[in-house]
This record gives sequence, structure tokens and C-alpha cells, in this order.
Amino acid sequence: MSVLLLCASMTVSAQNAGAHATTTVMTETGCDHIRDRFRSLARQGKRKVLCVAPVAQRPSRSVLSSTSAAADPPPLPGWCIDPPDDQSKSAWKTRRFAACLINYATVSVYDTTTGLLLGRTTVNYIHFIGMFYDSLELTDVFAIVRFFSEGELAPDDAISFRLVASCSVGCTAGDFGPAITLPENSTQSLTPPVPHLVNVPQDGLRTVHTTYELQLTHPGGDTEVINYFPPAQGPYPSPDIRCDKILSGAGCVIPSFAPTLSGLTDYPAVSAHIRTAQAGGLPGAPGTTPLHRLADAAKVRQNRDMACPDWLPRPSGQTCDEYPMARTWEGAWTSGGAFSRAMVPEAENEGAGGKFGALVRYQRLLDRDAFWVDPN
Repeated sequence: MSVLLLCASMTVSAQNAGAHATTTVMTETGCDHIRDRFRSLARQGKRKVLCVAPVAQRPSRSVLSSTSAAADPPPLPGWCIDPPDDQSKSAWKTRRFAACLINYATVSVYDTTTGLLLGRTTVNYIHFIGMFYDSLELTDVFAIVRFFSEGELAPDDAISFRLVASCSVGCTAGDFGPAITLPENSTQSLTPPVPHLVNVPQDGLRTVHTTYELQLTHPGGDTEVINYFPPAQGPYPSPDIRCDKILSGAGCVIPSFAPTLSGLTDYPAVSAHIRTAQAGGLPGAPGTTPLHRLADAAKVRQNRDMACPDWLPRPSGQTCDEYPMARTWEGAWTSGGAFSRAMVPEAENEGAGGKFGALVRYQRLLDRDAFWVDPN
């Protein structure tokens, strides 16, 4: 089983961040509204407050880069990091077998007695979780870097970090290990990748999600930590992950991501038929209404009989090709709507059908799962 690891390198903007560490006047941050809690915390013996909040203004791109000078381990895929436009959404980007989260946070430390802002730093992290079509093991990779540090948070040992993972029912979470320090401008990768194992009943499926808690600490036991960081104030969940033993073997996917049936240009008559049908308003083209897999063999037969009845003449060496395909809920009988048919070479029809079978197997396409068809 191939495992995707992380090796992230710093951009010039982060390497030059040291120039900001000499700033003598620290401006207000997203944590300043917690000042009304200082007196109460001081009475509880908390001399300082470490506050985590969204950054006021994000850098133009991720401090962590998708390129790396190291050959082993390889870098994260480009779609995870580039382009950076989605970073402001604080949301997971997904593919069928992976999810990636990029985020920034400002960490500030205050004196509860004087109310003074003693130090501040910025944290950029990337979280990648991968899965496989033939395994019930999920793979977690996490990298974090801090920069633009000043005041008490400028020293390399001023911040310690720990990631705690948990898993929903039916899933056993791995352990990212003990807390580590976060030196300025030094990417920290929690590697090797952490595995989580999903327990799936025979011939069944299970939908799970992993949940993560970022724990930042400041030296000394007299510091209170307050987290105002999205997507939630506290632990944050991964997208839903579905694992099944319904198809051949066992594997996991992110079901909300619809895969695309492609490679049909090898079958020009079939691809031309699909292109014409989609241009005429039938669903399935990427970016329009998707198709949905139909697993019921009896319903598939009814779809095929309505679109391509046996009495329909077939020229020698040709068969009837229907669109939307009989193995979809948008088929002629199950949808009760419009459909298209064309006579195409038998070998092409069989080849295109094999492509769809491969999509079902390798993308773990279960009944009613959405997918696109790209004839180009």
C-alpha cells in the first residue's frame, strides 16, 4: 500500500519573518475581547492567558509549500495547497480518497494582572487525511510552522504543540504522540503518518469521521489557554468518510466527492453519442446534474429494455447504446424521463461499459453514489 507523506518547505515570506520579531509595539489581536476575564483568571492563579484566534489578515499564500527539495518523503499533492484561494474558508478541500485542511491562527499571550500583551506568533498548519480503495486504514499527516513571532513568544521553546485525534463509533484512532516544541520558521511534521482503523460489518458499510484537538501550551503551569479558532472552538472534525465491504474487498472514500468517468475518447462512437445527449440537456456532464449509480440488477434490466428493446434492429457488428446508462437511476425506466440511444460498434460499447465497471470498483461507487461523465 502506498502511503503519502509530507515534506513542506518554507517560502521566502516565512524565511524573512525574523525581521518582524524585533517589533517593539504589538498591535491588538483577535483575542483582545477576552480582557474582561483577566481578573477572574488571576484570582484562580492563572498569571497568563494564551489565546488562539483566527488571523486578522492572511498571507497571500500558504507558508507551507507544495514543493520540496527532499525526495523522500514526497510532498503533498498540489491541489491540497495550490491555489491558496480556499484558505480563507477554513474548510476541508476534498477528493474521493483524500481531504486537506489549510489554516492560520494567531497565538497571543497576555498578563492577567496588568492586561498587557506580552507576545504573539502566527501558526500555519496543513492537515492531510488519505484513504484507499482496498483498505480500511485511514492515513493522517500533519505539518505545522510558526512565524512572525515577537515578545515572549519569540524564543524557539516558547510554544509546545500536540495534536490529539479521536474517532467516531466503529473507528480506532491512532496516536500523534507527545507534545513537541515549535521553533520559529521550522516546519514540524508529525510523521510517520498516523493510521486509524475502521471496523466494517461483513457486506455492510460504516460512515465515520475523525476529530482533532490542537493543544498549544506555554512554559509554566500558570497559563490558561483559550481557543477562539474556527471551524469550531475546540475539536474539529474531518469530512465524513465511508468504508464498505459491499464491493469487492474493503475500502474507504469521501462519498460527498463525485468522481468522473473519463477516458471515453478511446471509443469515438460512444463518446460522440454521450456528447450529443448531454448537449441536448441530458444530465451527467461535469458541472451539471450528476448521474447516480443503480445497483439493482432487475431495475438495470428494465432501464435497458425500455431504452434499447430487443425488437430494435441492430446493424451487423453494432449494439444499442443508451444514455443515461442503464446502470444509473437516471436511466430510461427508473427516471421516467428523457433518454437517448444510438447504434455503436459492439467492441466500443463493451469497452465503455468496462470503463464504468472500473469506476465502480476503484472509486467504490455504491448504489445512489453521484458521478460525472466526461466524453471529451
